[in-house]
Amino acid sequence: MLFTHLLKLDHSLTSTTWSTWYHLLDLERKNKIDHLKFAGDRLRSLTAGILLRSMLFNYYRLKPTELVFSASKHGKPFLASHPGIFFNLTHSEDYVCCSVSNAPVGIDIEQMKPIDILGIASFFSVSEQEYIHSKKTEAKQLEAVYSIWTLKEAFSKQIGLGLSVPLDTYQFILNDEKILLSTQIKNDAQFYSRTIDNHYKFALCSSILSKNIQKQLTLTELVTKVHF
Repeated sequence: MLFTHLLKLDHSLTSTTWSTWYHLLDLERKNKIDHLKFAGDRLRSLTAGILLRSMLFNYYRLKPTELVFSASKHGKPFLASHPGIFFNLTHSEDYVCCSVSNAPVGIDIEQMKPIDILGIASFFSVSEQEYIHSKKTEAKQLEAVYSIWTLKEAFSKQIGLGLSVPLDTYQFILNDEKILLSTQIKNDAQFYSRTIDNHYKFALCSSILSKNIQKQLTLTELVTKVHF
């Protein structure tokens, strides 16, 4: 199965909840939070760590004390204590997202902020650039860039190779009905893409996409659900 939660940060945390959640995290996550400069980044990182632990407990009955994390040579985090369970995290501004599964998974979410469309597109394949330029308005071109960008991020995270694979060495073909991938990398990936709240683009990559159970929730709801 594949479980995906899309969480909206609808408020800040009380100092009591922050302290309780912080002490449920592993040392590496704590150090990451401690070295973040901005409060919003610290909240997103803390929430991501707790959302993951909440899902691992709810779906696999794993307590935080049972979890041992590590990272591949390309930097992809994985659950060393339970190698048959996979996860991926992503966050952007008001959203924190997590997927847990019994197969490798990659996800990405990005707030669709104004960007240098031509500059970003230059990192994509020729056919992807043509797809972007085929859009008649700047708003549609911007959405097309973020669609491709998040799909590429999700795919690179799913296969665990990160930016070691140049963005223009594989390409996505998008139409209204399906998302196709052209690449020399051996894989059986399937893809999902959606717009959230009109301002965010979300993408998911997994070999068991048909078994995806997706849920949206808020930080308020997560606070009431964290019981290990």
